[in-house]
Amino acid sequence: MSEIVTYLRGKTLLITGATGFLAKAVVEKILRCAPEVGRIYLVVRARRRKDGTTLTARERVEEE
Repeated sequence: MSEIVTYLRGKTLLITGATGFLAKAVVEKILRCAPEVGRIYLVVRARRRKDGTTLTARERVEEE
């Protein structure tokens, strides 16, 4: 694991589908085990709620 942590030090990561099950687990693992990562960019789409209102990408990240 230390080789991966060393490799990720200072790197910038782009993670798509950030509200999905697998991406959530990957982000959590990176933040816990490799806190020296430079930046993590999360790609998240807005979504419509059942009542027709829009849930913004920011709201989805904070809520999910």
